[in-house]
Amino acid sequence: MSAGLRAQFLHFGGMGAGTHYPDPFLDVASLAVPTNIRSVLAWCEYIFSMFGTYRTAMERVISYLVTDVEINDASDDESEKWQSFLNDTLDVKGVIQTGLRGRACYGNHFFSVVRPFVRFLVCPKCGYMVTLREAHAQPVFAFRYAGGEPESAFCAVCPACKVGRGYSGPWHVKDEESDDTRRLRVKSWNPHEIEILHDVFTDETAYIWRIPEDYKRQLRASQDGRGNLFALERAPKEVMRAVARNQVYRFHPDAVFHMKEPTLAGIHNRGWGLPRILANFRQIWYVQVLRRYNEAIALDYVVPFRVITPPPPAGRTGGGLPIDPMTLYNGADFRAQVMSMIRRRRRDPAALQVLPFPVNFQMFGADAGRLAPRDLLDQAVETLLNDAGTPVELYRGTLQLQTAPTALRLFESTWHHLVHEVNTFLGWLVRQVARIMSWEVVTCRLKRVTIADNLEKQMMAAQLMMGQQLSGTTVLAELGYNWKKEQRNLVEEARFQNELQNRLQEEMAQAGFAQQLAKGQAAGGDPAAEGGGAAPAQAPPAGGAAPAQGPVTAYLSQMSPNVPQTPQDMLAVADSLAQELLGLPDVIKNSELRRLKQYNQALHGMVRARLEQIRRDTRAAAGNAALAQLQASRMGAAPPA
Repeated sequence: MSAGLRAQFLHFGGMGAGTHYPDPFLDVASLAVPTNIRSVLAWCEYIFSMFGTYRTAMERVISYLVTDVEINDASDDESEKWQSFLNDTLDVKGVIQTGLRGRACYGNHFFSVVRPFVRFLVCPKCGYMVTLREAHAQPVFAFRYAGGEPESAFCAVCPACKVGRGYSGPWHVKDEESDDTRRLRVKSWNPHEIEILHDVFTDETAYIWRIPEDYKRQLRASQDGRGNLFALERAPKEVMRAVARNQVYRFHPDAVFHMKEPTLAGIHNRGWGLPRILANFRQIWYVQVLRRYNEAIALDYVVPFRVITPPPPAGRTGGGLPIDPMTLYNGADFRAQVMSMIRRRRRDPAALQVLPFPVNFQMFGADAGRLAPRDLLDQAVETLLNDAGTPVELYRGTLQLQTAPTALRLFESTWHHLVHEVNTFLGWLVRQVARIMSWEVVTCRLKRVTIADNLEKQMMAAQLMMGQQLSGTTVLAELGYNWKKEQRNLVEEARFQNELQNRLQEEMAQAGFAQQLAKGQAAGGDPAAEGGGAAPAQAPPAGGAAPAQGPVTAYLSQMSPNVPQTPQDMLAVADSLAQELLGLPDVIKNSELRRLKQYNQALHGMVRARLEQIRRDTRAAAGNAALAQLQASRMGAAPPA
């Protein structure tokens, strides 16, 4: 036997002589598989729009992997500006989900950044300039849209020209680009209208837009000569020129970002990505066949078929033959009386029904639960989800905590190329916007997905941060927080608490003064007021101790205002005052700080900073001690003294 015949014999051939099995890949689904990119796009669009199982699976993959966008390698001001633009103005997560949705459906998605502009018309004689909207709205211009090339398409009468009744004819077109970030758009192009020029050797591509006919009609001259103002205000001159010449529109290099599904090198896709739906086409077809027959079963076998018939023969004639009831009743009269009874029953279910003859009732069908291929359908859907790269438990929302870490890690690794492509798109988007708006280029990427197996790692990181072995920026970023923002919030909270305490102390001081004043009036009035002058200060009683002074009061009483101080002296004084103020009650401490602020604001700020530093050092030492005690208890040893 030759090698060729042997290969043909072994390829799905018989196990014995004269036996041959059909090719298992030649199934019914193979007859409907699309064979060119246009039919592939059309089929995939129909399946993705109508087949809810596959679409929901892809939506959950996208929703799981698309996280918040983080900005790196930028100052605080630049980071806040980019965050506000990407999240509030552009809705970058929605843009990313739109691109990934198109990639999951068509296997391809095309992005470009569209910069808005304002279209002006300029008189070629005198240079008078007016917006297209004003020229279109005001009758004095006698605006007329002739179509064709943009240089000769817009005709009007110039009211500013002094020669004759003014210039009448085509006006120049001048587009002033807008710097308003709120009008900046990220456009998704229809893949049915895109053509790709591909070089096989270098694998470089160029993109062409085949302008649809309905859009061409909007840019051409209309019967009323006014044109479609909404389209004419926004169409670039290059697009208008392509429409006038009946040509296609070729994009500038790097103006289009192409998201595409990776394919094998042996497939000549000419720059296109092959959608994942095509690889799962047979399984989708099989699931749809089961659903179609399930629908037929539901139509015929869910609701039973009910029949009412005359009773069987009840007696016999003289010759011994059974008596047929239809020889006694008219068939039409039987049907009419039964239908009348059914109508009365539907109007009043509690009414008593009377018939002059007995009837039989039979019910057929109602066995859809036995006939429906539910097990086959569930198995087919699970196979489809696995083929599509979506865990069945994740799709159904039944993922158990014990198996979640490993399963989700494997799931993330399977779709790593999708996250990488999104990060590449974000880099391209930042470059495009920075070039248009003259902004600083920053590093932009998706935050890493965090799941349950990070809990232990996050707890260890928090302990290391308390021991000052990890920075707060690193640890809080892993938890989804911004360290600088949180520090600012802490400062604001401390300032607010301080204001509340000061306000409470002032209210308490005022209440105490009022109470003392009331007691003095009850005892016979204010002696100072009666004497017409201020009361002299009372000396301390003989043999008694003088009232204790605070550290700031003592320092100010000894300090001469004319003696200069060096920064080193002020640091030493601030450290000494902070140490003395730290153990005082809050009422005395705040009163002393207010007195110091009135005397020297710089020294007051140094004392406050030193107090905060002492508190932080104390908290860090307490955290280290607690961590050491916890580690010692885990090791079974006694905690350190």
